[in-house]
Amino acid sequence: MAQAIEPTSGFGEGKAGANMDSKQVSQICKGVSEWHPFNEETVKSAPKQSGIYIFHMAQSKCFGRLKGETDILYIGSTEGKHGLRGRLQQYLHPGPTQWTNKRIHAMAKKYDMEIAWCLCGEASNLELQLLRRYFEDHDELPPLNHASKKLLKKALTETIVLKDTMILEVFDKKDGNLISRTEG
Repeated sequence: MAQAIEPTSGFGEGKAGANMDSKQVSQICKGVSEWHPFNEETVKSAPKQSGIYIFHMAQSKCFGRLKGETDILYIGSTEGKHGLRGRLQQYLHPGPTQWTNKRIHAMAKKYDMEIAWCLCGEASNLELQLLRRYFEDHDELPPLNHASKKLLKKALTETIVLKDTMILEVFDKKDGNLISRTEG
């Protein structure tokens, strides 16, 4: 199932003065769940389907970024056979070499965090779109997202295809501003 992006949201166009936060995610992505405390009970009730998930500070508590403020800590996706439930379980019980899982687990022990998700068949594409939007608004990725140069380049420059819909966004290589956007 293709994820629908709300056309009136200004996705990818970086509204002047707007900073991507959990409220904007709910406007950008149709079907985002309610926010839930990040704990064992929530993870046990999470769906087993593929999708994207977002961690944010509880009560939408905002913090400063290079540009603007946000409450978003991490944007991720899973397309694995155990779906969202399996992926979220890894954050509660990280393995010895799972560095992202360890970072999120340590933050969850220190701060009250909440999580929301959106079921979709092409979760990695939607994740890249959300990371791109976040980067456009804040000039950096969410604090718990650590991307390789390859992933960052893909999130910022490549064409993203969602089933029958193609979204082509072209960015200026010098300043990173959106030059054009085509949907078809």
